[in-house]
Amino acid sequence: MATLSTHLRRWSRTYGFRITLLYVALFGVSILILFGVIYWITAEFMEAQLRAAIATELSSLVDDYGSSGIDSTVDAITRRVGSREHEASYYLLQDAAGHKVSGNLPAMAATAGWYELPIPAQPGDDTDSSDTLMAQGQALSNGWFLVVGQDTDQFTDFEDLILNVAAGSLATAFALALIGGLATSASMLRRVTAITDAGRDIMRGNLARRIALRGSGDEFDRLSANLNEMLDRIQMLMDGLRQVSNDIAHDLRTPLTRLRQRLELARTKATTVADYETAVDKAIAETDEILDTFGALLRIAQIEAGTRRAAFTAVDLSGVLQTIVETYAVVAEDHQHVLESRIADGMTVQGDRQLLTQMLANIVENALRHTPDGTRIEIELARSSAAPVCTIRDDGPGIPEPERQKVFRRFYRLDSSRATPGSGLGLSLVAAVAELHRIAVEIGDGRPGLVVTLRFAGA
Repeated sequence: MATLSTHLRRWSRTYGFRITLLYVALFGVSILILFGVIYWITAEFMEAQLRAAIATELSSLVDDYGSSGIDSTVDAITRRVGSREHEASYYLLQDAAGHKVSGNLPAMAATAGWYELPIPAQPGDDTDSSDTLMAQGQALSNGWFLVVGQDTDQFTDFEDLILNVAAGSLATAFALALIGGLATSASMLRRVTAITDAGRDIMRGNLARRIALRGSGDEFDRLSANLNEMLDRIQMLMDGLRQVSNDIAHDLRTPLTRLRQRLELARTKATTVADYETAVDKAIAETDEILDTFGALLRIAQIEAGTRRAAFTAVDLSGVLQTIVETYAVVAEDHQHVLESRIADGMTVQGDRQLLTQMLANIVENALRHTPDGTRIEIELARSSAAPVCTIRDDGPGIPEPERQKVFRRFYRLDSSRATPGSGLGLSLVAAVAELHRIAVEIGDGRPGLVVTLRFAGA
């Protein structure tokens, strides 16, 4: 019992339950207004019909008096009083002195017009003293006074019917609303509880936990799907952060160790100014390398934050690639590389020109640096499905398939011995810029060599 009471309290505090009660309140007010209008219109109509019936009856008796005399009128009233057809009708005929001559109403003041009267009690009758009748009085030409009336029980019955129907409708509406509100609240509470439990589990360190989807496609499913995507992103960033921390500890230890050794050698073995200058120059070179690494990491972090997306403008992609080809043509010639390009004119995209230039330059520079002399490198820009596609192809040694996605990690290098220069951040920056610009990057087998395909979003 206590558990049920606790559940009821929790359900009653949910937003869905409050909204349900609000709507049932509005529905209840609508029912009251509707029945009020029905009651008012019907009551007006019934009163008009009742007045018309009384006026017609009174006019008939007055006409009878005018055509047949007072005795005929007395006889007509006597017949009507004793007739079951007129059992709801009341009559009074009194003389000029105010004495009752005929009818079933007591004598009264001779006042012409419409008025309400209490229904007179009859012997053996259980008539309620609060019952009333509507009557109309008229003076006859001989000074006598005639009254015709009918009871208003039909009004009372109709009022009771309206009240009963309205009360029943409201009671049913509130009962259904309560049941529906509790059911809705219970359903919403289960969904919210599932999200809350998943969030609590994640806060405790279980980053692999996800919110279960029902497959209904409702707003809770959409919210859960968005939260799951956010959690996937957070987990990926956390994994990347752990990897970066490990890679920084591993990759920067070597240059820092070399820097320390050279400084120590300079202190212990340098004997001339030239020796000190040589040691300082080497230390500065090592420091610059370390600073370049940290600068690249900071740049990647800024790109991944997405803050530069607000400054996107139209970029002439054809012009950017043409500039890169012209810039690296001399480097390619020095290493006997063959650098070819097929760049379509007029290709534009929305983005950051500086970052796009850096991304494309890194890919071209990678092809020049990691392929042997004499390698052919082709740069192509074309349009596919109304969006630019850039392909950079070489016929060098390529990248083994298991390694192709790993090369975008920070500090990842195919040369695990670190014998070649570089920090392993070039392609990480490419991946960051591509994600910022929503560019799909694909690495494939050139048979021989490597093919890097960049599929840009529509301009």
